[in-house]
Amino acid sequence: MTEMTKEALAADVQATRERLHEAPRQWWRDAVIYEVYVRSFRDTNQDGIGDLAGVLEKLDYIADLGADAVWLSPFYPSPQQDFGYDVTDLTGVDPRHGTLADFTDLVRAAHDRELRVLVDFIAPHTSDEHPWFQESRASRDGPRADWYVWADPAPDGLPPNNWLSSFGGPAWTWEPRRNQYYYHPFLECQPALDLENPAVREAIAEAMRFWFDLGADGMRLDAAQTLGHDRALRSNPPAAEPGGGAPIGGGPGNPFARQMHLFDRDTPEAIETLQWLRGVADEYDDPPRVLIGELADMDSARLAEKYTARGDALHAVYDFEMIQVPPDVPMIVDLLRRREQHLPTGWRLTAFGNHDAQRAVSNMFPEASARGKQREAAKLLLFVLFCLRGGSVLYQGEELGLPHVEVGFEDIRDPWGKNLWPDFPGRDGSRTPMPWQRDADHLGFCDDCTPWLPPAPEHGPLAVDAQTDDPNSPLRFTQAFLEWRKRSPALRWGDQRVEEASRDELILWHRWSGEEALLLAANFGLTACELKIEGGGQPIAAPGCVTHHAEGRMELPPLGFAVIRH
Repeated sequence: MTEMTKEALAADVQATRERLHEAPRQWWRDAVIYEVYVRSFRDTNQDGIGDLAGVLEKLDYIADLGADAVWLSPFYPSPQQDFGYDVTDLTGVDPRHGTLADFTDLVRAAHDRELRVLVDFIAPHTSDEHPWFQESRASRDGPRADWYVWADPAPDGLPPNNWLSSFGGPAWTWEPRRNQYYYHPFLECQPALDLENPAVREAIAEAMRFWFDLGADGMRLDAAQTLGHDRALRSNPPAAEPGGGAPIGGGPGNPFARQMHLFDRDTPEAIETLQWLRGVADEYDDPPRVLIGELADMDSARLAEKYTARGDALHAVYDFEMIQVPPDVPMIVDLLRRREQHLPTGWRLTAFGNHDAQRAVSNMFPEASARGKQREAAKLLLFVLFCLRGGSVLYQGEELGLPHVEVGFEDIRDPWGKNLWPDFPGRDGSRTPMPWQRDADHLGFCDDCTPWLPPAPEHGPLAVDAQTDDPNSPLRFTQAFLEWRKRSPALRWGDQRVEEASRDELILWHRWSGEEALLLAANFGLTACELKIEGGGQPIAAPGCVTHHAEGRMELPPLGFAVIRH
């Protein structure tokens, strides 16, 4: 890189910083987005599967938490081989989840409560039962023959390259009717669309406009890293060390981590597709529509900025970095500092858990949970989530401190878990039904049904009604803290600097905006630790925070946290 190029890059970064500071404070920059896994949230028609009417029924609960938006997991027509992420119609509602009228009623009611609605939109692939794919696989000559990623076999008859599915095994499946392979980054039943085909792009654009016209405020774009692929179909090189490739779930038995995914993930073609998707969203400006992109299977801390910084692709990145970080404070601090270093001008939402991962309190605090400190650990995790720079995504049940559930093989529904059992038990342990009532049948998920996954007995004492009556519960803490957070410009929009790890249990970071400057302290340890308060700082009586101090020193109890104003 020449000196002139470095100067030009520095000027571009500074110009972007100035643009961001001068821009209106868009709602998504500090939003708390509540992820609803519709299938497990609330069942109103007694078929054992959650529905849109159940979300509508519980909107007041979500609004009372202090959330700004609701993200709905897929509710489209689907064979449900991957529970909605295998779509057969991007402009419909699966009858198991309700009707289009249910969706419009939900949007209207959410807007009445000043909640925005994001739909989970799947652009990279469809179900193999989608009419588009049925037509495409029939022959090489039909109108949709080139709507998906097809390739001839290698000379020896094997797939055209070594690409692997995130779910384990080859990413290519043979189709005898065409004498070709089709590409699927995930399950065999999820063939990849060719998003560089203008006809495919227009079909996707029509589907996006459909939901925007019905009032959706934005989209969480599924698997944004797979929106493009290397057109030359070059094979990926092996990882430098076994398992040293992409950070992905599935345990050490998943061969996906043995490759460096240079040609099937995070390719230049993916960025170009995102810019085109952004153009569709930008057709709407009253109100603007937002695109939040999921980034996984990659080092998103290092790569996320290019997806957001220039304002022509994603509005914000939703990544898996904090979801997959081990319960090790120095490693957490290192990751937070790397995120700062590599995202100076872009924007991201932080999440500690979702429907694809182990529940956060079990993942990040296994020892605390084992010692009966789950409640304190849950509050600490929520504090950190709400105080880091950027918006945050709260997965249903995290406000209750729900632990992960061990699901027996006989109850596993997740195809990923079935593929990689017993090395990886799958994702069902974070998808069990939401516990609404401690003493009700099925914990209030439904009244008279057989739930698609068994409700977890250990979630009963943590049910919503039990925590509502407990002033010291994680639920009540969430409500109080988010109400307090709304009055802090530093926590909503401010800059951030994470201090280097000086102790194995303490995380310290600074947030500031205008005249408000805060130091945030979180003790991840199971013993008390002392914090020195310098420069006349004063602890703030924020909900749940430690305030007692003497002579410039504060003792943070196990799993305690504090906000100090400078």
